[in-house]
Amino acid sequence: MSEKKSFMDSLMEKVDVIAGPMTKFGQIPFVKALTNGMVAALPVTMVGSIFLVLFLLCSDGGLTETALLPFMKPWAGDLALVNSLSMGMMAIYIIIAMGSEYAEIKGFSKTTGAIGAMFAFILLNYNAVGNLVVTAADGTLSVGASALETTYWGGAGLITAMIAGAIAINIVDICYKKHIVIKLPDTVPPAIANSFSAIIPYFFITLVCWGIRTLAGLNIPEMVGQMLLPVLGKADNIFVFTLQQFLSALLWTCGLHGDNITGAVTNAFLPQWTAENNTAFMAGTAVKDLPYVWTANLNRLSQWVSSCWPILIYMFMSSKKLPHLKPLGIIALPSAVFCIIEPIMFGLPVVMNGFLLVPFVLTHTVCGALTYWLTSIGFVGKMYLNLPWATPSPILGYMGAGGSVGGAIVVFINLAIGLVIFYPFWKAYEKSEVAKMEAEGAEA
Repeated sequence: MSEKKSFMDSLMEKVDVIAGPMTKFGQIPFVKALTNGMVAALPVTMVGSIFLVLFLLCSDGGLTETALLPFMKPWAGDLALVNSLSMGMMAIYIIIAMGSEYAEIKGFSKTTGAIGAMFAFILLNYNAVGNLVVTAADGTLSVGASALETTYWGGAGLITAMIAGAIAINIVDICYKKHIVIKLPDTVPPAIANSFSAIIPYFFITLVCWGIRTLAGLNIPEMVGQMLLPVLGKADNIFVFTLQQFLSALLWTCGLHGDNITGAVTNAFLPQWTAENNTAFMAGTAVKDLPYVWTANLNRLSQWVSSCWPILIYMFMSSKKLPHLKPLGIIALPSAVFCIIEPIMFGLPVVMNGFLLVPFVLTHTVCGALTYWLTSIGFVGKMYLNLPWATPSPILGYMGAGGSVGGAIVVFINLAIGLVIFYPFWKAYEKSEVAKMEAEGAEA
């Protein structure tokens, strides 16, 4: 016990050494605005996750072949709509909140910042407006009203939102500081004066963002996916799988939906590999001899159970010192069981959190490699059933390979590893937050 304590003490000392830079990282204006914006959008994320869980429980094929709450099936579509309009449009809420927060840090109108950031986001997303195709009762097609594609309004659009916020707020800030604005007399009401003063900055925002997306034709999310294509490729081996887990975690810590971005590459072949495993199994091949280790749901046995589950546990353990963590943990718990992790990622937040970046990426990488290796040697059964993505991880690991005990056990192994890796970093984070609360209390 004394050796373990001594080791942990020495580890805590090393973490304390980098606590200062971690704290300073969180105080960078852009990072602070982004994290505050994500926290401000938390209520929408929370409500969306609750409706998503309800949808999964009352829809056929949500978690099971038939709905677990059949009496709610008539409302399944309505529940899904709320999720689509909340979590499915997360980037919209975050860019508005981020623009407002960033503008306040820079010292100008929050309204000007929010509208400017949202305008930049829209300009970076579109180079054309599509048309809705309407199908009549007789089967004929006709062109309906103009419409905006919403593909990048959710988690996949966060990278665009971050860039849009940085461009818009800094352009407005430069214009104000250099007095490149329309100046009205002091007798004009502030709301009107602010509107006119934003015209020239908004014009420059338009030139930059319209130039990037429309004139240059650069689609930012697609560019990221294309950059990852030659890196990930179609190789079923521990190195590529671990690299994918590392990149996904790294993107998540930057506020980008790592699964969606890397999934744009891997989704081209993972469903096919799962299907080929299923075909081989039905032909009589033993589970351990199935052709592919890497299947669509393999990452669900390692990534969130080794990162967000330990964070959730530590949130409850630290709730006496940090009382705001308990209600957040209670609300996030049901979603986390089904690996719906946005409330934790954007609510704590984990994203851009200097104290949690290293353990988050480390657990994804280490536990991803371990899970792949344990599957390759037969401890975890190779998956041949494509179960719903929100199936709780122990059940997914067991049922995905037709009854693999190792598939359930590995989830708790990864949870234990995550608890160990996160502990010193979480204690440093807790210490920093307590000091921040005490400083704010003394100032008040």
